[in-house]
Amino acid sequence: MLYIAREIMKSTLSFSFYLFFALIFCCFGVNAQTQTKYWVSFTKKTAKHFDPYRFFDPKTIENRQKSGLPLSDWYDLPVDSEFIYGVAQIADSIGYASRWLNGLAVYADVLEIKKISALPYVKTVELMPNKAVIASINDSLSNNATGKDTSKRTKLAEQIDGLDGNEMAAHGLTGKGIRIAILDVGFVNADKHPAFEYLRSHHGIILTYDFLHHKENVYGSGAHGTAVLSCIAGKYKGYNMGLAPDAEFLLARTEREATEFKDEEDAWVAAAEWAEQHGAQMISCSLGYTYQRYFYKDMNGHTSVAARGASMAARKGILICIAAGNEGENQWKFVTTPGDCDSVLTVGGYDPKTGYHSGFSSFGPTSDGRLKPNVIAASTTWVATPTAYGYESGTSFATPLIAGFTACVWQYLKGKNNVQIMDTIQKLSSLYPYFDYAHGYGIPKAGYLFGEKHGNDSAITIYEENNAITVSLSTSYFKDSSHINRIFKINYLYAKATDPQGRIKIYDVIKVNSQRFELSNITSYLNSGRFAHEIPTDEEKYPKGWVVTVYFDHCIRSYHF
Repeated sequence: MLYIAREIMKSTLSFSFYLFFALIFCCFGVNAQTQTKYWVSFTKKTAKHFDPYRFFDPKTIENRQKSGLPLSDWYDLPVDSEFIYGVAQIADSIGYASRWLNGLAVYADVLEIKKISALPYVKTVELMPNKAVIASINDSLSNNATGKDTSKRTKLAEQIDGLDGNEMAAHGLTGKGIRIAILDVGFVNADKHPAFEYLRSHHGIILTYDFLHHKENVYGSGAHGTAVLSCIAGKYKGYNMGLAPDAEFLLARTEREATEFKDEEDAWVAAAEWAEQHGAQMISCSLGYTYQRYFYKDMNGHTSVAARGASMAARKGILICIAAGNEGENQWKFVTTPGDCDSVLTVGGYDPKTGYHSGFSSFGPTSDGRLKPNVIAASTTWVATPTAYGYESGTSFATPLIAGFTACVWQYLKGKNNVQIMDTIQKLSSLYPYFDYAHGYGIPKAGYLFGEKHGNDSAITIYEENNAITVSLSTSYFKDSSHINRIFKINYLYAKATDPQGRIKIYDVIKVNSQRFELSNITSYLNSGRFAHEIPTDEEKYPKGWVVTVYFDHCIRSYHF
């Protein structure tokens, strides 16, 4: 028996108004680089009137009406201009203000922030992180080998076929009518690259904005976003690189690739508000914030400014696809924020050569015990580089694959809202309703959307034998050699043990190569590992309330203690 992966859990105004202030105080704040960055929240809003028809794109109005949301509410009202001015008079400089969060990013020293905290309209002051982490293994995007034309379909097969992408195309689903915002570090040459010739031909890029330089052009620097965009709407030699080439796009630059400036998190929230203002139904983002400011305990969905912004975007009807991060093999290990939000679709990565978790893909759960990642997709993909094409790895690229898949599902299920679509994506996934903290619910499959069978009642049996948790495969798998070869080559058994509170404590992915075998890691953990260095009594070896659950070939079985 080959144990493939194991993880034991450890306890461990208007937009132009804001832009005006950002230009004056952020761009020209000469000492901003040396100041500490804070998020200042205000006690109230004083604006009484707001015209959604003047402020929002018509598609935003349409989105809200379809979702049954009010055309405007308190969160749409602008931040009080006098509050912003008062803070700016004291701070070294300021960043972006947020309507949704009724707050403002500032750069200040200790004395300045003490004065700001004393202002009567200031509610709270919080430290902000340094910068985001790009969720790609190699963000230089220097692999420009195009290979032979005869292999062009093969290059794309792993990222498309894993999602049953051809099923989407066969049903005419291409993301048409869905508007997606991508928040990234830049989209260099996306206005010229042949991968986006089709996208440009039907004016698929609706609007762009660089939130760091306060200009529309996002094509001058940063190649990461170019690669991400190609995984949704790019083409290579006539073949789709993603599943939604007919979607509409808003491209926002919110991050710097390498800098000491601390712009990003407030720019992320500002971009999310801008995206919603201009009709986005979805946001795809392959960036996250980790150890440079936060601790794992902060990954609870509401501590970081970005997480709060993402939660508000979801309340406004936007479905957000967020990279889980590439922290699985380093000290941080867990998902990054804002991927810790319960209302976003957090995307992990699987190795397309094996079909199970990529070692670098960040693990769940959140610090308060919620499932993350939600789903997974191929984490090594064929992407557009600045001047050609190449392979890149990371949850950065799994995320836009899921975004394209989601756009197609939403095109198909027009009457659903963002919460319903997110739930549907999870239910379409390969392991559902099984889940673990490496794979989530597995890989979304288009075939399940169109009625393909998603269940099996007789594949496996689980029982206890000689103090060991044992699994037995149905004899039907051994009727002919071709079936045996197929099962043993492509199938893995997933197993987990949950405590009486329903928390996953250990999980395995096991390559199946025999009809009957013991779950030795789980047996060992249940019999002794739960007690650390203590010796369990005979009674304790049979833990009450614990459950072992296994998944194999669409069949789920549980053993209850």
